Amino acid sequence: MQHILSEIAAGTAQSIGTEFLAAVVRSMREAMDVRLVLITAGVGEPPRRARSVASWRQGGSTASIEYDLEGTPCRLVYDGQTLVVSEGLYRRFEKERGYEGYIGVPLRSHFDKIVGHFAVFSEKPLALPREGEAIVRLFALRAEAELQRLEVERERSALIASLARANRRLSDRHKALRQSNEIKTALLGMMAHDLRNPLAAILSRSELIQALLDREAGGAGRFARARESCDIIMSTAERMDRLIASTLAQAQDEAAAITLEVQEFPAATAIEAAIALNAMAAQRKAILIGHDVPHEIAVKGDEDRIIEALDNLIRNAIKYSHAGQRVSIGARSLPGRLELSVRDEGQGLTEEDCARAFRRFQRLSAKPTAGESSTGLGLAIVKAIAEAHGGTATVTSAGKGKGSTFTLSLPRTPV
Repeated sequence: MQHILSEIAAGTAQSIGTEFLAAVVRSMREAMDVRLVLITAGVGEPPRRARSVASWRQGGSTASIEYDLEGTPCRLVYDGQTLVVSEGLYRRFEKERGYEGYIGVPLRSHFDKIVGHFAVFSEKPLALPREGEAIVRLFALRAEAELQRLEVERERSALIASLARANRRLSDRHKALRQSNEIKTALLGMMAHDLRNPLAAILSRSELIQALLDREAGGAGRFARARESCDIIMSTAERMDRLIASTLAQAQDEAAAITLEVQEFPAATAIEAAIALNAMAAQRKAILIGHDVPHEIAVKGDEDRIIEALDNLIRNAIKYSHAGQRVSIGARSLPGRLELSVRDEGQGLTEEDCARAFRRFQRLSAKPTAGESSTGLGLAIVKAIAEAHGGTATVTSAGKGKGSTFTLSLPRTPV
């Protein structure tokens, strides 16, 4: 076994990342008499295909290999087995014609989730299958450690990017709030100035009524003047009411405005960013978040805002789901629009819940399952973002205990 360690050390010195994995594969061919060596990563959730991260084929190309797992020995490895077939591989798996021997070891993430596998294929029966398994396990451990390092690096990069986006959003909101406050201050000043004259009229006319009524001198003319003054008071008060209502509506519109920076981007990119923001919360409750959205499906809109909406929906799905349940994210292209959905297996909602779900400060019948806090604003924000794009936010549920599906429906061209 010592010479195997020497092979790994010599073949992978000063290498990291995919270069390191390619060096591991090259060292593997020196350690065993094999025809094909593969280090793969799963495609889909759960994986239905495998894509090579590094590979070597005797007498052939080392280009990337991608294949369906169904009907291959690799399927069993992705299901969690370490598989050793010393001979007759092609008789058990028709797709593997030309190969006699096989050893496959699953590769796991730092969350102990199977994310790939290390496999070798041989044209000849394996003479020493136990020793061969030990060698492949040793190489697989080194490959797994590097894949985990790469995973941590990707998560770190994703977190930095998410923090940068969050910082931009906070900066934009700060600027919008400052502008809104400036507008409101100016409007309040205008209100104070414009209300001064009507209030003065009200006061003077009121004083006149008091004086006329106090005299009690009789005479129809005086009562007519009193009625005239009352009419003036009423019309002035109505004008004040209209002015206040108009000013408040304008201030509200300024405060609620959402500015969009529209661009086209892959839906999967936004989904993966939102999943990364919630990975630790899901891990704490052993909740699996999965999506199977190809990068070909594109969204046209404000990427930061779409991520913000998905982040709110995924966070809610985790918050109201029990430990060990699953959250699934999907995308569907329809004529003129795109639908992004977040489905959970949690507590479900009543019809009344569904009707009130997107209103501000609403408390629905479902409760956080691990004592998480809730402001009642998350879904209202989702609705505001959807409507800013000219779309809608909806929820469906088969009832209590049957989970919920929240859907963002976005037009192909935002308004």
